[in-house]
Amino acid sequence: MEGVAGRFPVQTKAETIEINGKATEVVISKFSDKLFIILTQYGKVGNLVEVRRDVAQKEDPSSAVYGVRVLLGRDDEEIHVAAPPPFACNILLDFTMSSRKTIFGQVVIGPPGSGKSTYCHAMSDFLRSQNRKVAMVNLDPGNDVLPFTASIDVSKLITVQDVMENLNLGPNGALVYCMEFLEKNLDWLFVEIEKFKDHYFIFDLPGQVELYTHNNSVKNIMKQLEEFGLRLCCVQLVDSHYCSDPGKFISVLLTAMTSMFQMEMPQVNVLSKVDLAEQHGRLHFGLDFYTEVLDLNYLLDAINKDPFMKKYRQLNAALIDVVENYSFVSFLPLSISDAQLLRNVRAAVDKANGYIFGAGEENQRNIVALLSAAVGAQFHGEFSGTVSEKYLGSDEFREDDETYENENSMSVN
Repeated sequence: MEGVAGRFPVQTKAETIEINGKATEVVISKFSDKLFIILTQYGKVGNLVEVRRDVAQKEDPSSAVYGVRVLLGRDDEEIHVAAPPPFACNILLDFTMSSRKTIFGQVVIGPPGSGKSTYCHAMSDFLRSQNRKVAMVNLDPGNDVLPFTASIDVSKLITVQDVMENLNLGPNGALVYCMEFLEKNLDWLFVEIEKFKDHYFIFDLPGQVELYTHNNSVKNIMKQLEEFGLRLCCVQLVDSHYCSDPGKFISVLLTAMTSMFQMEMPQVNVLSKVDLAEQHGRLHFGLDFYTEVLDLNYLLDAINKDPFMKKYRQLNAALIDVVENYSFVSFLPLSISDAQLLRNVRAAVDKANGYIFGAGEENQRNIVALLSAAVGAQFHGEFSGTVSEKYLGSDEFREDDETYENENSMSVN
C-alpha cells in the first residue's frame, strides 16, 4: 500500500468560455487540498495569485473572509477585488455547471447477509433492460467475490486483506481503515467516475453497520460525491426474516432510523427476501404491519409473551415511542425474482434521487404519469396485501393473531 496515493492522477478540466464577449480559456486542476486555476484571454499567464479562506470562518461560508497574496506579476487593487469570491466563484460555477451533466445513482447499504450484492446485480440487469447505461461500483474492500462485473472496484486501491497483513488489524478495524483511506484519496474515485459519463451508478457498500451509524467516513464520502455532481439515494436492505422476531424487528427499525439521520441522504428502506420471510417462523401480523410500521404497541404485546424479553418492557416501550414519534421509517417488500417488486423499488429510488425529473429519462412520460409518480399515488395497503398472499399465504387465519385476540379480550374482561 505504500506510495499508493502518489499514483493518483490529478483531476483536470479545460474549457473555453465567454466572459464579457471575449473567449477565455479556463483550466482547473484539483488536488486533495487545493485548486489550481488558470484563466487567460491572451494565451499566457500574467499573474500568479494565492487565495486562502480564513480558517476561523470555515464553518460559516456565507461570512467567509479571504486573504489574497500576489506571488507573481503586478500587485494592485483590481487583483485583490477580482481574485476572491464572489467574482471568481461565479465564473468557476458557470464553468463547472456548464461542463458537467447531472449524474444519478443509488448507494446500497445494509447488514451482512441482507442481499446487497445480489440486489445490485438484479437491479443493474433490470435497469439495463430498460435501456439505462449502468456502472457498477464496488466500494466494499472486503468483498472479493462479486456476483456482478464491477466497472469501478475499490480493491484496485486498497483491500481489507492487505490492511490486516500490513497493520495487524482485525477485520472490522481493517474495514474502517479502508473507508477512511478512501475518504482521503477520493481523487482516485472521481477519476474513475469520469470514465463513465452518461451512466447510472449503483454503489455496493460494506455491511458493517457501524459505518452508517457511528463512523463518519462513508457519510463524508457521500457528501463529496454529491458535491462532485452525483444525485444519490441511499437504499437500505434488511432481511425480512427479522420480522418473525418482534425484538429483532425493533432493532431493525432503530438501525434504519439511525442510518437515515447519520447519512443525511434520501433513503429507501427495503425488506429483502420477502419470499423467505417465514422461513424462520410465522409472522405475528400481516406484511403491511411491518412495511408501513403500524401501531407498534401490538408488537410490544407480542414481545411480552417472551419470558426473557418481558423484563425489558419499559425499555422496549421507550424504543417504540422513539420510532413512532419520528415516523420516518417504512419499508418496501422485495424479492429479486419478482419484476414488479423491483419496479416498485426502482420507482421509489427514482423519486428520491430526482432521476424521474431529469431531462434524460429514457421514456418520455406524460404529465399525468409524472405527477402521479411525484406524489406517490399508489395504494400501498392493497399492494402489501397482494404480496403477502403471494409469498406468505392469507393473513386471515394466522394462529398467532387469533391467540393474541383471545388473550387481549380475556385481559379486557
